[in-house]
Amino acid sequence: MDNCEHLIGAAAGLVDALLDSCPRLLILATSREALGVEGELRWLVPPLSIPDPRRSPTVAELEGYESVRLFVERARGRDPAFSLSPENAFAVAKICRMLEGIPLAIELAAARVGMLSLGEISQRLTNSLKLLRGGSKTQMPKQRTLRGTLDWSYELLCEGEKRLFGRLSVFAGG
Repeated sequence: MDNCEHLIGAAAGLVDALLDSCPRLLILATSREALGVEGELRWLVPPLSIPDPRRSPTVAELEGYESVRLFVERARGRDPAFSLSPENAFAVAKICRMLEGIPLAIELAAARVGMLSLGEISQRLTNSLKLLRGGSKTQMPKQRTLRGTLDWSYELLCEGEKRLFGRLSVFAGG
């Protein structure tokens, strides 16, 4: 049994013990793997909704997309005066589409509001890992950067999963 299976097994044991002791207890656990305990329900979390790239929605229509709402909310955290407007709607929609509705990526991009213009953010997203590096020095290291998050997540993989991941990342040619 590798370390990953050991940790999942330990978590499953704890959940089982808690549920046996407290029958009305509900537990919400997030994981890439099911715990395999009795009564477990799995819920696949999809990406946030994104604007259709084939059309130019109005500001009111954009506010209906989850990714846009998250971007605006987080951008306001950096700049309280930030708001979705006809002048920035296209750039915000483009950013959310480029980030494919992935909440972490949207939050990291929105954290650049005030340091970069929306146009600069969308231009630099062609190399998104490079743009989204950096962050608050008071955050935990795994939260500072998208790269740090990816590294942290990779370290959670079992050895067999790491080998498979390495094999899948090899490309022949250019």
